Amino acid sequence: MKRLFTLFILCLFTFSGMAQLASKETHEKTAAILLKEYNAQNYKGIYKLLDADFKKQISEKELGDFFKLNIYDLYGAMLSIQHSDYKGSAHLFVAEFKNGKMDLQLSCNAEEQITGMGWTVHEEKLPKVPVLNNGELRSDNPLANQLELQIDSIVKKYHENNSVCGLSIAVYNGETTKFYNYGEVARGKNELPSSKTIYEIGSVSKVFTGILLAQAITEKKVSANDPLKKYLGESYKNLAYKGKQVELVHLSNHTSCIQRIPSDLTTQKGYDASNPYKHYTKEMLLNYISTISIDTFPGLKNEYSNLGAALLGVTLEKVYNKNYEDLVKEKITTPLKMHDTKIILNSEDEKRFAEGHNSYGQTTDKWDLGAFSGAGGLRSTSEDMIQFVKANLADSIPAFKLSHYSTFNNGRDHVAMAWQLVNTKKGNELIWHNGMTQGFSSFCGLIKSKNVGVVVLNNTGLSVDQIAIGILKMLQ
Repeated sequence: MKRLFTLFILCLFTFSGMAQLASKETHEKTAAILLKEYNAQNYKGIYKLLDADFKKQISEKELGDFFKLNIYDLYGAMLSIQHSDYKGSAHLFVAEFKNGKMDLQLSCNAEEQITGMGWTVHEEKLPKVPVLNNGELRSDNPLANQLELQIDSIVKKYHENNSVCGLSIAVYNGETTKFYNYGEVARGKNELPSSKTIYEIGSVSKVFTGILLAQAITEKKVSANDPLKKYLGESYKNLAYKGKQVELVHLSNHTSCIQRIPSDLTTQKGYDASNPYKHYTKEMLLNYISTISIDTFPGLKNEYSNLGAALLGVTLEKVYNKNYEDLVKEKITTPLKMHDTKIILNSEDEKRFAEGHNSYGQTTDKWDLGAFSGAGGLRSTSEDMIQFVKANLADSIPAFKLSHYSTFNNGRDHVAMAWQLVNTKKGNELIWHNGMTQGFSSFCGLIKSKNVGVVVLNNTGLSVDQIAIGILKMLQ
């Protein structure tokens, strides 16, 4: 879909002289409302904030398309928005998003209406790429064959972005497993990551949640098409549209019509933009879910939802009467001897935990996902994750195999139980998922017809998809 860059330049940089009548407090109040409506993807609510003259320049649909295509699809949820400076009668803000920062130039009138706003990419001085004394990127890649030379070339191209710190790669070619590490576990510490370095894996956690659902189905604890209210109670009968109930499978394939994140995430007591989910409890999540409305038939439209995946994890906890981490340990990681895949790290684990960096190369706090653990709370190593890939390739575990079956396909989006499905240019089905937190990114993918798989873990909040896809192309 075409992005509205022309709209971005021409329509959102118009400022009225009336804005000088509004105080800093008014601008901060308006910015806070903007953050709330943006995270709820309520672009109609943002449009209502505009004054009459601004509305003459841009339609409600154009404004909604602008925010969705140019900001939300690229930057994700807004974590915070802070006043930074003044520019004439306009006020300047820095908005921090899940995938980066933007500068906002905002102008309001005395009636608390927006008379003009301009969004630009936030620029910061980037740190230098970690290098050895001889100028080469730090790595343990032996460069012993063509595949390793190509991997090295792909990674070095990726490291041209100065904000990248370090990463760990695991490759299974159908016979052997190889590990390749680059950069540093923490910027400036001159320590190369290893196959035992622990990273946040973000949304790759969702495939563990999908497998737990498949496991519950194979154990006849649940059915994929069970309505959610069967496990949450009749007070959640709002999770339906014209009699069509939200089902368990809808949470795993993002067709539940439940929004991406709760609109009260950023307004919760104790909210911390550097660790946004830490204080959002299961009780808060379930209470919020009981208040939402579904606006279309569940199962018909694929819209990615962290909230839906988190709700699936919480629901499975109720099914088994166990917490999410214990379920993952019992059903997945202990049988596979994945002893470094967990949510809570002990003191020894902390010594191997990589330091996270945002998309600008700045160090970040690690995230505590709490009630959202099923959507992105796991941490792991490349050694554990390639073991996980090999178990998925083997098809010997019924729940793993079931989790790969397609549950939604509209010709564009193709989803199993959390796993994303796509046919490569060579006609092979790739089963994959990626993940990202503020300071980490990840990719886990496998091609069963070729018996190959790849894991890439990174301690910078920048997508590693290009590295993983490049390696998978070579493995085919």
